[in-house]
Amino acid sequence: MNPSKIDIDRNISKLRVNSSDFLNLEKSTLISMLEQTIENITSISYYWTTLASEKKGILTKSKEGEEWIGGPFSCIYAIQYFIETILNEDDLDASKYDDSNKSYKVFPTKNIEKLLFPFLEGEVRFGKNLNFDQINEFRGFSNRFENNKPKITLVLGAGNVSSIPVLDSLFHMIAFKSVIYLKLNPVNDYLLPIFNQIFEPFITRGFMVISEGDIEASQYLTKHDGFQHTHLTGSNYTYENIVYGRTLSDKERSLKTLPKINKKPITTELGNVTPIIVHPGNWSTSEIKHQAKKIVTAKLNNSGFNCIAAQVVVLPKGWKYTERLKKEIKHYLRKVGDTTAYYPGSNETLDELIDTDNYEQINNVSCNPPFLVSDLDLEVEYGDKEVWSTALFFKEISYNSYEDFCTNSINYVNDELWGNLGVTVLIKNYKKKNNIDILNTYVEDLNYGTVAINEWSAIGFVIPTLPWGGYPGNKDNDIQSGQGYVHNSYLFESPQKGIVYSKFKMAPIIDPPWFVTNNKAHRIFKNLTYYQATKSKINLIKLVFSTLI
Repeated sequence: MNPSKIDIDRNISKLRVNSSDFLNLEKSTLISMLEQTIENITSISYYWTTLASEKKGILTKSKEGEEWIGGPFSCIYAIQYFIETILNEDDLDASKYDDSNKSYKVFPTKNIEKLLFPFLEGEVRFGKNLNFDQINEFRGFSNRFENNKPKITLVLGAGNVSSIPVLDSLFHMIAFKSVIYLKLNPVNDYLLPIFNQIFEPFITRGFMVISEGDIEASQYLTKHDGFQHTHLTGSNYTYENIVYGRTLSDKERSLKTLPKINKKPITTELGNVTPIIVHPGNWSTSEIKHQAKKIVTAKLNNSGFNCIAAQVVVLPKGWKYTERLKKEIKHYLRKVGDTTAYYPGSNETLDELIDTDNYEQINNVSCNPPFLVSDLDLEVEYGDKEVWSTALFFKEISYNSYEDFCTNSINYVNDELWGNLGVTVLIKNYKKKNNIDILNTYVEDLNYGTVAINEWSAIGFVIPTLPWGGYPGNKDNDIQSGQGYVHNSYLFESPQKGIVYSKFKMAPIIDPPWFVTNNKAHRIFKNLTYYQATKSKINLIKLVFSTLI
């Protein structure tokens, strides 16, 4: 039901009345409410994932695993880390800090994570002007201060991944001690009763309101004086219309500054023309196939409707495996075969692309949607905007040496592709002595909020201790992937980027459960969710068996 202006005003008044109580809430009470939220998620998680799968028209049972990992699991995992942060008033662990590269290790932090996420490591990088004491001191946002003012934040929820509205709301509640008005996207507002049940401890005390809303309601909300802050996960065009009242021209985006019509503080996560850089080396046939599956997963997860969905595969021109890798990518696209175009307007976009004759359709012509590939040189505009569908582009980069390719590919993705949310680098033997300098160059010089080595950069979204957002420094009138971070459970105030490291090829036989080629994903991620919520030995045993049988 679309709220009227009177409904919106009443809800904002309710939040304002209760915002002081939330600001002064005892830690023990907040933790108890968060623990109840985890219990609520656990009790409704099966219905949540089943409903989301049905509404998205998911065609295969294994693909429901995406809804488990991108829904209940991510929320439970993040809340547990937020609770630890609230409870722990100790300083950061100096042994996890590396002053030479200004990094702090944030994953894994527990032995069970080493078991559940083998070969995966995460760290947060900071600016060269910061030292450990400063990073440690400036952590916590509003939690560092005693005399905060009550705050109401408008969260405009994303329509694609079901955990995003929950995680965005949680971060602003915990980091800024703000009450929340969560307005759901019409694409997935069927989640309203689920979210109302999840957040019942906060809603009943007047600390949160969740509603549907069309464009008219959204416009009224974003202009409302009752909010002190707005957070948006969505499109850069939506951001421009909120802040400037129109979609900006390229000339306006190039200006140093531009007058705003809406001057309210706003943080944003706005997507990315996501690159996957393929670093040259000697790859075996099985390694080529494995990386092809990884790239196809990064494209087809959630039917391609991710702000971090693979869009441009950056390949070494003349590398002996370039054509073979392209062939294997097409093979696995063809093998997946079909998915659903549940996002409004996506089919029309794909039809327009096909009409240009610049694309090769990989799956059957009767499939809806079509899986399309093209050389980016034929469709250069898709270096500047998200395709937001099942199209993948190849870009070949000339080079004279491995070091030369590293530099050229970094310059290309930093300077030519739109956005800076996340980037993946596939590099074999990155820990070997002859590759260390190249690895460090990638990690240091890629100007992205998440840099993932040998894993799709979306993994940074799932790890709660990593910040999630665009690279710092985006201008208001050229917003790119946005400003600010969410997740970030250690509450770092000035992170530069999150770094994820993974093994080049994890398993010799079994595909990782998040690969679209793994037909056990629904069982694995369901059992992982229940284990994460309960930590029971029975659920751990179920999880282990689901990976094997």
